[in-house]
Amino acid sequence: MRISLSHIVEQLPSQDTSDYRSSNGNLFRQLNRTCIVVDDDPTGNQTVYDIPLLTTWDVDTLIKEFEKETPAFFLLTNSRSLSEKESTEIYTEISNNIVTASQATNRDFTVISRSDSTLRGHFSEVDVIKSTINLDDAITFFIPVMFEGGRVTVNDTHYISDGDALTPVNETPFSQDHTFAYTHANLKAWIEEKTLGNIKASEVYSIDIDTIRDLDVEVLSVQIKDIAVGKYCVVNALNYCDLDKITNALLRAEKLGKNMLYRTSSSFVPSYIGLKPKSVLEPKDMLDSENKNGGLTIVGSYVPKSSTQLNNALEHFTDETIIEVDVTKVLGEQSISYLDSLVLEIDKNISKGKDVIVFTSRKLIIGNDSDSNINIASKVSNALVYLVQNIVIRPKYLLAKGGITSNDLAIKGLGMKRSKVIGQIEAGIPVWEMGEETKFTNLLYVVFPGNVGNENSLLNIIQKLS
Repeated sequence: MRISLSHIVEQLPSQDTSDYRSSNGNLFRQLNRTCIVVDDDPTGNQTVYDIPLLTTWDVDTLIKEFEKETPAFFLLTNSRSLSEKESTEIYTEISNNIVTASQATNRDFTVISRSDSTLRGHFSEVDVIKSTINLDDAITFFIPVMFEGGRVTVNDTHYISDGDALTPVNETPFSQDHTFAYTHANLKAWIEEKTLGNIKASEVYSIDIDTIRDLDVEVLSVQIKDIAVGKYCVVNALNYCDLDKITNALLRAEKLGKNMLYRTSSSFVPSYIGLKPKSVLEPKDMLDSENKNGGLTIVGSYVPKSSTQLNNALEHFTDETIIEVDVTKVLGEQSISYLDSLVLEIDKNISKGKDVIVFTSRKLIIGNDSDSNINIASKVSNALVYLVQNIVIRPKYLLAKGGITSNDLAIKGLGMKRSKVIGQIEAGIPVWEMGEETKFTNLLYVVFPGNVGNENSLLNIIQKLS
């Protein structure tokens, strides 16, 4: 049932507007450690800038980052597109390698397990990290707020905001995800649901907004330090004022020796490392003025919001620059010859300076269980990868719509190993600069999450880039 945001705000104490973000930066530097954001899809860097993004996590790679004393970096696992078994294997490998690299360099670290603000993903990843890194005595803080996308938590319930209306996430299409469906918006009950009752809702702590706004950060940090070891704690927040303040208390508690593990969405990351906000990027900050080719947009996401955004964006394109990828043909025996014909169309139009949009047919084809659904999704994603691998003409930009889509196009299509997020083109929509090793060096790459933006955001960004 929807509730009014303004009604909730009227009942709360005034927010504390002190500059906790700057203090957070100082506290994080005093910890003298590296923050490793293990991300289950490539969209979690949607709130940061000038931070490395890595798609490999072997020991040597991690040692290099520790030796450089990189303050923070992301490991892009794309585990949300994998089975729980595959996710467990990857997170075990990553956790073991982090420990080895840390010991080799004598460099401490914090792990943030970044996942979806609409509660989709393998929550089991938390237990894998805790058991492998030996963090069984750590408090696990669950903070899925993502203000750039209107995701807030109040009274332990997670909402999506639309203007003044707050809708519990369990009443949105995201809760009906064919792989990660859930029934609870109350985060304590959600944790019980996702752990199959191994963690009871009654055993989960929470920090409410009244407490955050009323108490001094020193008092808050002591309360956090007093939470029993190994417990889970939900954090409520309506905005960055709330989040920056409670994060300040968390950092203080860490400084006092408390072990923490974080399962969060993307808003927590800049708050934790003390990264100051940056205005959205303008075309002059991004585009190569000498490249006269057209841009390429690829839409793989199937969530309803993506389909609405896609339909509105099509008005920017002509019939010849609209390429619908027929999923039934992709799954058929003649898929390669079919995809080769699409590659020719893309190259032809881009070379003429025309923007091209490629999207998968909107009829969702599903299997008999979650593993078969993931397999079908993988085949569709691989078809989009094939298109990028085989185009010859360098586009002015490449915009990928959807988490799995953007991950696969970057890693498999372009060959990315290490890139850098340079900022956001709109709130919650990051822009990467491809590394030297990629197919198109320094290519402008826009990662557009499936569940972010309004109905015209995709159209607006394409027009902005054009």
